[in-house]
Amino acid sequence: MVLNIPYIHRSLLGPIEASEICLKCGVCCVLDGYSCPVQYDAQFKPTYTYVYDCLGAETPSRNPNIWQCVSCHKCEETCPYEVKPIQFIEDMKQQAFREGLAPESILAEMKQVVTTGYAFPITSNTAKQREALNLEPLKVNTSLINLATKLGVKSQIMGAETNYEI
Repeated sequence: MVLNIPYIHRSLLGPIEASEICLKCGVCCVLDGYSCPVQYDAQFKPTYTYVYDCLGAETPSRNPNIWQCVSCHKCEETCPYEVKPIQFIEDMKQQAFREGLAPESILAEMKQVVTTGYAFPITSNTAKQREALNLEPLKVNTSLINLATKLGVKSQIMGAETNYEI
């Protein structure tokens, strides 16, 4: 199998060897009791791991499975070669986002954050609960919005559409 994504890994092994080791190893997905949470999905087996699915996909940024990674870093913690598979997957997510391939659920969450500064909507129920606890009302976090605007992330998110072929 050939690794289908660019990956720069700074170690004594070098970038190509590190990538190939990652594809052939799979320890992060099969270590009993401390493996990748996505590995429990029925489509993945010890002989066909989640990491193998992501890294070996024909077009990695179009592989919807990359979005299953919850960034728990268990792969990084358990990797005996210090390859850090999460870096591959995060790079693929960034590439997919740039190509307009992020799932609508991810885009909706990002839109929520860059338009309000909060991960969850500020509802009337939230306001009532805060009032009952004598907390100040939540206000839109303009600092985060300004940062997202300056970085160009806000315009990219707000105009984003998904392009996955399912």
